Amino acid sequence: MPPSRAAWRMVLSLAFLAAPVVRAQDAGETIDVFGERPRGSPSAPAAQSTVVDASQFGGEVRSVSELLLTAPGVTVHALGGPGQPATLSLRGASADESLVLLDGIPLHGVGGGAVDLSTLPAALLERMVVSRGVLGAQFGAGALGGAVELLPRVPRGAVSGGAQVSGGSFGTAQAALDVAGPLRKGGSAVVAVQADRTAGDFDYARQLTPGIPGSPYYGFTRENADAARGSGLARLAQQLTGSSELDLILQGSLGDRGLPGPASAPTRLSRELDQDGLAGVRLHGVAGDLTWSARAFGRLDRLELRSVQTFGDCQDGAPGCPRSDQRYQTARGEGELGAPLGNKQWLEATLSGGGEWVQGTETGPHRRGLASAKLSDDVRLPGSLSLHPALRLDAVGSDVGASPALTAAWSPAEKSPLELRAGWGLSFRPPTFNELFLQSGGIAPNPALRPERAWSVDAGAAYRMPRLQLSAGVFLSDYGQLILYELNPSANRVKPYNIGAAHIAGLELQAVATLPQGFTAEGSYSYLRAVNGHLGAQNGQDLPYRPPHRLFLRLARHGDRLEGYAESSFTSAMPRNAFGVQLAAQLVFNAGLGVRAAGPLWIDVEVKNLLDDQTLEDLFQYPLPGRSIAVIARVRL
Repeated sequence: MPPSRAAWRMVLSLAFLAAPVVRAQDAGETIDVFGERPRGSPSAPAAQSTVVDASQFGGEVRSVSELLLTAPGVTVHALGGPGQPATLSLRGASADESLVLLDGIPLHGVGGGAVDLSTLPAALLERMVVSRGVLGAQFGAGALGGAVELLPRVPRGAVSGGAQVSGGSFGTAQAALDVAGPLRKGGSAVVAVQADRTAGDFDYARQLTPGIPGSPYYGFTRENADAARGSGLARLAQQLTGSSELDLILQGSLGDRGLPGPASAPTRLSRELDQDGLAGVRLHGVAGDLTWSARAFGRLDRLELRSVQTFGDCQDGAPGCPRSDQRYQTARGEGELGAPLGNKQWLEATLSGGGEWVQGTETGPHRRGLASAKLSDDVRLPGSLSLHPALRLDAVGSDVGASPALTAAWSPAEKSPLELRAGWGLSFRPPTFNELFLQSGGIAPNPALRPERAWSVDAGAAYRMPRLQLSAGVFLSDYGQLILYELNPSANRVKPYNIGAAHIAGLELQAVATLPQGFTAEGSYSYLRAVNGHLGAQNGQDLPYRPPHRLFLRLARHGDRLEGYAESSFTSAMPRNAFGVQLAAQLVFNAGLGVRAAGPLWIDVEVKNLLDDQTLEDLFQYPLPGRSIAVIARVRL
């Protein structure tokens, strides 16, 4: 569908934002300064990483998955529009092979697999750190593609807070509130809540006979794509002595949404209800030259499916249409000790243990123990060279494995803006409860599954100045014993087996420039070559769901009176399955413009999918929304 002239005028007018109005800062007013971004994760020194600062997207309606897509090496597998399930892929790894952690606590979906990013509210987060590579030694078993650390808001000394409300197309609305400040006797607290809803009834276009070249598009309206969610987070810190502190974090979310199904087979009755909660307490401090911490945490996830069948849907409550209820719990405790070895070396040791449990209509009750031991070292050598070896042993039920890693960084001088990095890692991913025990319709369990295994090597360079940051990296990964579902014709069911292999290589580029008059320009590019290593007819073919090229460009302005942004995202064509069916390339433009109306009150207007391309689909033939408009009012104190 060709864009109209009006759409192009909107792109141009929002891309070239109005000239700034310069004035002095008012008394008591806070003006954000956007300078050099924080470096990578302390848990993975010298790893290829990107920091996504949520404050850079103030005045915009962003999900966690949309924020992560600004970083190189990231692919999001979405199932439709706002409020629908979305999972993460790093460097071509599957969703189950990429870890997500909230304040250092690993998050999993029901059944022990990948966490649904749509259940995580972006408004409660301060920043995200995306670390890429086989990082099992640094983050634990399962980090074969890397890890994403979600860091919640923290207090800044004085009382601060904010509120944001928005409303827009397709009955979409959001409200968020957060407050932070000091408590008595050296304490501090942050409390944040967010509520979201959408009717999801957007128009889309699709071909009824896509196999015929030039076949026409027909218009439809999405049904049963509504979603509602409420989320909350509380974080408290209390200083106990001059050298020790107690931290507490609580997080919870509950949602209700329709499951509309792919455009080729819509499901108008299927529903999903979910609840999850997390609690963690951490005591940490300093004793002389030593640092120490002790932590305990637990998480509960519950998922209920109604009117869902293996193929199609059914009437809830009718015979042969039972509800499916599944619950997942995990509880762990860990201790960490850090100590210097001379003045050029820092050694850390971590021990943890616990368990995880699943109880479900289609899995039955199961549990397995969790234990790990980690030893890491940071060594500073002459010539501005640093080495970061790490070794981790993980036991997940009966599966035991070692994850060694070595990363290195070098600079020409101590304060040089140039840094060269390289790393190697080897790790494994144990099967999830669903892969081991799920038995539903045409799916059979396989309790004999073994862990997936992978290794990777990468190298890169970073150049950091106050107003310019550049990074480039290349990597090579090899995966074996991948868990794939194969059809058993005699039983007419699919069953998982350790028969897969993959070879993945790629290139990642990123640039961020702070420009005059409050402008910031950034861009990221990812090249991915993912090849099937499984013996047979598909050997050497490109793996599905892995786009060879991804490009993200953004120009934004933050000022004391005027703000705005214009961005574009390009995803190249990619295989949709192993039979040559392709998902077409996608090009999307978004833009927004905001003004400070009075005091701390800002009013913003945001437009997504400016060209109103209603033919967009995700990897699984779920339609994506056309042009959407949102009006946002926000206050920061």
